[in-house]
Amino acid sequence: MAMCSWRPKPISQKAIIVFQIFAGAGIVLAIAGAVWWALRRVRIAEQWPTTEATIEGGTFQAVPYTGNRRDPLKAPVLYFSYQVGGEYFSGRVALMDFFDDSGEEIIRRMTLQKLEIHYDPQDSTRWFIDDKIAGYRIRQEGLESEANRRL
Repeated sequence: MAMCSWRPKPISQKAIIVFQIFAGAGIVLAIAGAVWWALRRVRIAEQWPTTEATIEGGTFQAVPYTGNRRDPLKAPVLYFSYQVGGEYFSGRVALMDFFDDSGEEIIRRMTLQKLEIHYDPQDSTRWFIDDKIAGYRIRQEGLESEANRRL
C-alpha cells in the first residue's frame, strides 16, 4: 500500500489503478488532439488558392531536426518568391532527404525551377507546399512561421 503525507489512511491499490487509467487516457487524448490539430491545419491550407512560385536559390545550412536526433540536420534550404495580386512574397523550405554532397548541386539544379504553392487568401504571407518538391521530402517553414500559427 502506498502512503500519502497529507492523508492518514493508505491509498488503495484500486485507487492507484484508477489514477493510472485516467493518466494514460489523458496522455492518449493529448497525442490524438495534437495529431488532429496538425491534420486540420494541412486540410485548411490545401483548400487555399494556388500560384506559381520561382526558386531563387538556396544555401546548405543546419535546420532544427524534429526526430530523435539532438544535432541539427544539414540540408539544402531553398528560397522562393511568388506573386499575389501584383505584390511579391517570399518563403523558404528545407529539403529533408539525405544528401551525400554539400547540397550545392541540388540547389544549382533547383534554382529557377517553378513550383505550385497554396497561399492564404486572407494573408498572402502564409503559404503551404504539398509534401514534396521534385521528389524530395520537405520541411515547411511557411506553416511553422509566426504568421501560419493562426491557422
